[in-house]
Amino acid sequence: MKNSWIHVHRGTVAKQARVGVADLNEEHYSRGGFFGPVSMLYHGRKAADPIRVEGPISVAVALLGAMTFNDEGNPSGLPTELLANDELSISLSRRAEAMPHLLRNVDADTLYFIHEGDGVFATEFGSVEYEPEDLILIPKGTTYRHMPSTSTTAKVIESIAPIEFTEHRQIGRHSPIDFGVLGIPELTEYDWPEQEEWEVKLKHGTEITSAFYADLPFDLTGWKGDLFPFKLNLRDIRPLNSERIHLAPSSWSILESVSFMCVPFLPMSGVSDPEAEELPTRHRNVDADEVILIRRVNGSPVNALGHFPQGMTHGPAGRERDAYHAIYEPGMQRMLEGLSIDSYRRLHRTPAFLAALPPKGGQK
Repeated sequence: MKNSWIHVHRGTVAKQARVGVADLNEEHYSRGGFFGPVSMLYHGRKAADPIRVEGPISVAVALLGAMTFNDEGNPSGLPTELLANDELSISLSRRAEAMPHLLRNVDADTLYFIHEGDGVFATEFGSVEYEPEDLILIPKGTTYRHMPSTSTTAKVIESIAPIEFTEHRQIGRHSPIDFGVLGIPELTEYDWPEQEEWEVKLKHGTEITSAFYADLPFDLTGWKGDLFPFKLNLRDIRPLNSERIHLAPSSWSILESVSFMCVPFLPMSGVSDPEAEELPTRHRNVDADEVILIRRVNGSPVNALGHFPQGMTHGPAGRERDAYHAIYEPGMQRMLEGLSIDSYRRLHRTPAFLAALPPKGGQK
């Protein structure tokens, strides 16, 4: 979609979106996430959530503690798929024991986000040690073994389209990250106990084919190139920010494919311009489903997974905005911590996700 420089306005509007809106009850309505054609809508009443939603695309939030994890008590289990379409799958994993097998996704790149725990991903390229807040990208076709040292909870994204770094071309090569911070695997000679055979599970969609080898397939003596696993920790990201306007979350995207963008929510200073709105504008994001792993708010654990379907208006309602403005001071810290996957096609909820929702579908 091509954006136009010609913008039309009718009625009472703010001169600058998200600035000086006062009691205009602003809503953001746009295509292409936050960077396509857009209109800002100004309502006569303060925003309110629906009193009731009937149908499958309500806003829903499930607590991690209510979920069943396929790999929690079964070392041979795989992550629990929660939301998916033909191009993208979002799962959660809680693993305390090492995989007894090796795994190779032959359809998709796999991105792990470590919510809790530490350990190692043993890959044919070498080992990648991990800790909380690590993003680990395992390219399509790479063979690996997940071996936690402590119980590990992770958000797992599988993308048919290749996952790449988001290019913020106009801000140089060292922000939001310097690529020197990436963790690259070093060749590792694995000294695991001998086995009669080694199973490599080939994952294709939701199906598994197992190939068995007499010897451990990890026998590389060297590698070179630009296709390999790596890790990035959220603490090494320097998010874009502004003192004078609340930037759309898409400006914080760190990884993406043609199917989605990966947006970390990190502590940062809020706007300091007293005219600018600090809270995000209500929006209906008509071209992206948002799936947010909410880790902490104001330093307190939340541990929830929220699904905000495209077209469903969400964001702080009137009463929430009033409560925030009562305590707001310019430059306050934003203290929402989590990771959002914004899918450009509608995601379908699996029975596992639906089973974890509180009564009435977890509607907000």
